[in-house]
Amino acid sequence: MFVKPAPGVLLRDPVTKQLLSDSPVEGLKTTVVPAEGMKVSDFDKYWLRRIHDRDAVKVSDVSVAQPASITSNAGTAQSGSAGEAETGAN
Repeated sequence: MFVKPAPGVLLRDPVTKQLLSDSPVEGLKTTVVPAEGMKVSDFDKYWLRRIHDRDAVKVSDVSVAQPASITSNAGTAQSGSAGEAETGAN
């Protein structure tokens, strides 16, 4: 399964002991977990407890597919920018 910290929550990675967050935190050294989450065992008791306590969220397969469409939209936006640059050059 894929998990990530809930918004505004800092969690400690049980393996690396590093702080994990869903977004950068000013003044603290944290590891930001990507939107698609990090892969953990489906039977990991630590992460199952965090999900049950709502300190972490399980990322569904639907959420994992969404960043791919966002990436393709960004590619479209980049080609639009290149088109604008070409228009300005002419």
